[in-house]
Amino acid sequence: MNKYEKYKKVDSSWINNIPSSWRISKVNSIFEERREKVSDKEYEPLSVTKMGVLRQLENVAKTNSGDNRKKVLKNDFVINSRSDRKGSSGLSEYNGSVSLINIVLMIKSEYPKYLHYLLKSVLFQEEFYRNGKGIVADLWSTNYQNMKNISLPIPSFSEQ
Repeated sequence: MNKYEKYKKVDSSWINNIPSSWRISKVNSIFEERREKVSDKEYEPLSVTKMGVLRQLENVAKTNSGDNRKKVLKNDFVINSRSDRKGSSGLSEYNGSVSLINIVLMIKSEYPKYLHYLLKSVLFQEEFYRNGKGIVADLWSTNYQNMKNISLPIPSFSEQ
């Protein structure tokens, strides 16, 4: 981007302006939700943390429903839907499984590392939770239906 590049206004609650060569796309045009249920016996259990998607940590609470998990494949973006886990998300480097509280997103065509950077940003995290629902702060969550219409700024593939 050079200092003479033009910008265009964006009709979004979390983005004001983007370079004129970029486009705005909704979450559901960039991602598809992966909802396939699997067992942690077949697919390694993973933890979704503020540091990203990791092999399941020893010190975390584990569920007894190991047969009721969501499948994750390498380069899926996984985000914890609960507000008390704000910022717990990332691009998976592993094939595995996560608890049902997580949203697993398959990337359709964009550069995975750009989307990781964008969705890990504080501004996106705030927008994600603003689109959620709940009765009190610690029971607030956002599901795919709530987030699918969030606007994302998308540069050309070479810029990504």
